[in-house]
Amino acid sequence: MRIVLVEPQHPGNIGAVARAMANFGLTDLAMVNGRELADESYARSKSGRPILENSKRYKTIEEAIANCDIAIGTSGIRPGGDKRWFRAPQDVKKINDIISERENPALLFGRENYGLYREELALCEATITIPTNPEYPILNLSHAVALVLYEIKRKDKVKSMKKRKSVSQDEFERLVDRIMDLLESSSYPERRLDRSRTTLRRLISRGNPDEGEYENLMGIFKAIEVGKR
Repeated sequence: MRIVLVEPQHPGNIGAVARAMANFGLTDLAMVNGRELADESYARSKSGRPILENSKRYKTIEEAIANCDIAIGTSGIRPGGDKRWFRAPQDVKKINDIISERENPALLFGRENYGLYREELALCEATITIPTNPEYPILNLSHAVALVLYEIKRKDKVKSMKKRKSVSQDEFERLVDRIMDLLESSSYPERRLDRSRTTLRRLISRGNPDEGEYENLMGIFKAIEVGKR
């Protein structure tokens, strides 16, 4: 996927876009005219610095999207009477439907103060918009890029943590016995031992310790027992 910034106006925003791309695993950044990279661009790019260093610059949108199989425009302006629109923009949630089965889509983001012009939107096969407050609809450039990339990536499954292996019933009983042995060898009142065993069983069962926690607890109580000798 290629991210195309059309005439970006602030060098810092370009760096922030590169950072957002790095967050979501994208590397192909292109710019059509606009501001050149500056120290602020690199300062704000963080882990996206290599993306800036390998970014491409073009004189026209046609050149920037020449090797892409679909161009998708973005805008915060709704189509209510706006003459720039040839088709109604789709909600950003539809982005994965739009790019499905495409090998090299291009996402176009316009100028910070105006977005994409009418003739530039006409070059796009589809247009998407991010639902925002109608009274203040225009997002910061890097924020817009991050939100669109989030919608694309949210379909990916988050790798789950390795399932915890609970202790066996025998291990559970040994842990309770170890604690009770310590209590019995202390000055703890004998009349309260039975009730304390029940309380311990409930607390440990509720905590559902895994094997690592079990070994750690047994080690703690063994150290206490040895230390008393």
